[in-house]
Amino acid sequence: MENWFRHLFLGTLLAGNMITALHAAETEAAQGGLIQPEIERRSFDEAQINGDDFEIMLFAGYLSIEDFGVNPVLAFKLNYYVNESIFVQLALAKSTGSDTSYEILSGGAPLLTDTERELKSYAINLGYNLLPGEAFPSERKAFNTAFFISGGIGNTTFAGSDRFTYNYGAGYRFLLNDAFSLYGEFRNNVLDVDVFGVTKSTNNLEFTIGAGWFF
Repeated sequence: MENWFRHLFLGTLLAGNMITALHAAETEAAQGGLIQPEIERRSFDEAQINGDDFEIMLFAGYLSIEDFGVNPVLAFKLNYYVNESIFVQLALAKSTGSDTSYEILSGGAPLLTDTERELKSYAINLGYNLLPGEAFPSERKAFNTAFFISGGIGNTTFAGSDRFTYNYGAGYRFLLNDAFSLYGEFRNNVLDVDVFGVTKSTNNLEFTIGAGWFF
């Protein structure tokens, strides 16, 4: 009789464990077999580009004018954003070429007058935001960023003549808030120069930093 009660007790205990396991399996299946994490979402402020399509920018930096040294350059640019990825740009720039190495070493008469050394250019460019991203300087602040490429055509007035110019380059944009941005940009301006009596294609490298405002 004692063995009979023992077997009955063990059977009842085993049946209870099986019912508990089946109930747990049914609950897991009802939840899609996934463990629901209890994670508290952290909120943060993110700088967004507002709905305005235009951006005005001011740049300053250095322009390497081939044969005429590295000189300060000032540029004004206006962007029109076709969409979030593509923009059209009007760019105006001004710099002044320094003495050539020939003029310095020979000590002779200058090749260009002060007015002819002034470089003025304009260009129409097309740009593309290649790698948009975000920067997180703190746990509760995020900034939109973008690595972009651009290129276009225009005109450069230098050494007393207007010269067809094409350019290409890349840059990085850092959006401070809904209206203001910071830039770093590298560009190569290619044009023909005939100051030394022989026409040659020159590469004029430009590096600038700037700030922009959306309106």
